[in-house]
Amino acid sequence: CSHQSFHPLALEFRTSNVIVGCLVEERSLGEGPIPYSLTAPKVLNETLEWRFKAAQAAAEVDGVSLQITSGYRSIERQKYLFSKAVKKYGSYMAAAKWVAPPEISHHPMGLAIDVNYPRNPSSAKWLEKNGYKFGLCRTFKNEWWHFEGNIAPGWKCPKMMKDATVLLNS
Repeated sequence: CSHQSFHPLALEFRTSNVIVGCLVEERSLGEGPIPYSLTAPKVLNETLEWRFKAAQAAAEVDGVSLQITSGYRSIERQKYLFSKAVKKYGSYMAAAKWVAPPEISHHPMGLAIDVNYPRNPSSAKWLEKNGYKFGLCRTFKNEWWHFEGNIAPGWKCPKMMKDATVLLNS
């Protein structure tokens, strides 16, 4: 659970009691991987956003600045970004290594964030090392900026996938 006082980065954290859970003024960071929604969202998943805010506050204490540079994207926006990548890289599969096709991207589901992209990979490295504490993991080896809430806070992050083309085969 996290509690936010009047300052947006002044967060306090505590492990909740399984039975009692979070207090009214607290936000849960979740108890498992963030599930897919059955309805099309129009914003970033709230739990993912709170997980990032918690990580952002902890990073600030360590002198590291983290910002979401891209989060929720509409299907139309993802289609546009992917079509630009196809033109740039020359084929569907080559583009899919760098921009997930809209049918598999987690951005339109509100379940993915890009952090400090295109600048400042060293700060994003902090999140790669510490994100598991908040339920955030770097997903792809070739994208230092891409993180998802695919574990419960405190769990070990899964092995990174080579790139988004792995999702095409699953």
